[in-house]
Amino acid sequence: MYFNSIRQFVRCLVSSIIKHNIVVLAAVIAFFGLSALIPLVLLLIYGALIFIPNTSVQNFLSGILQSYVPTLPDANFIIAQNVSRLVALGSKQVGIVAVIGLFWTTIGGFVSFQQILDMIWEVPHRRSFIKQYLVGFGMLGMLLCFTVITSLATTVSVELVQKIFMKGNLIFWLALFHEISRLSFPLLMFLTCHFCYRFLPSDTIKHSYLLIGALVSTLGIYLSREVFVWYSLHLGEYEMIYGSLTFIMLFTFWVYVVCIIVLFGAEVAVTLNNVSKRSGRIL
Repeated sequence: MYFNSIRQFVRCLVSSIIKHNIVVLAAVIAFFGLSALIPLVLLLIYGALIFIPNTSVQNFLSGILQSYVPTLPDANFIIAQNVSRLVALGSKQVGIVAVIGLFWTTIGGFVSFQQILDMIWEVPHRRSFIKQYLVGFGMLGMLLCFTVITSLATTVSVELVQKIFMKGNLIFWLALFHEISRLSFPLLMFLTCHFCYRFLPSDTIKHSYLLIGALVSTLGIYLSREVFVWYSLHLGEYEMIYGSLTFIMLFTFWVYVVCIIVLFGAEVAVTLNNVSKRSGRIL
């Protein structure tokens, strides 16, 4: 019985992936994601300068970006160099550029993401134009809050441990908080995927299926980071051909792979919902 259910689920999942062609849809999301990267960094700089001294902003933001980006060739140097240049612009210049850039790229990207998820959800009636942009603003604010809070919590925790356990077993507690901080990336990915599946589509499905889809996406994204770290150590002639463009080429491809994984998680959630309706019971 369970074998037949699994076989039916796999068959429906493959059919849905082919029908919606998520490989092509992922390219659309990747384009908006890459074009929104600089505005996102600018907004993070603007927000960080409000709460953190200017001398600490560069290290703070470099830590955030390095937690997202796999360890690719020259990744740390490129991130630190560009963040340093953006921080040097100052909060006023950054604020103006960030607001304009976010309006035309990031919010538009979330609207496109909504429409793509509506295609996967096969929603008959979509939200109005204004509601789509309002949801996009809300998701952007939620994503930025998750990122900043997670990074601040990790930083404050380490500094707090250093002050409280100055005379105790400092090495043990620092190692403990280091392991906890490593969980911040998959936790942030899981929350982001879950809230995207929950709030972006114009219709909703059973909450447990959304959690399963978000878990599948999180595991896939986390594994993709590890694969790219391993691959970057065995580039061979690839790095010799592209030179300084190696990081850009690999990072662009990784973003595209991440978008495919996110849409795959959405397909898993929707397929679970459809199969359970057809079989008349919860899988």
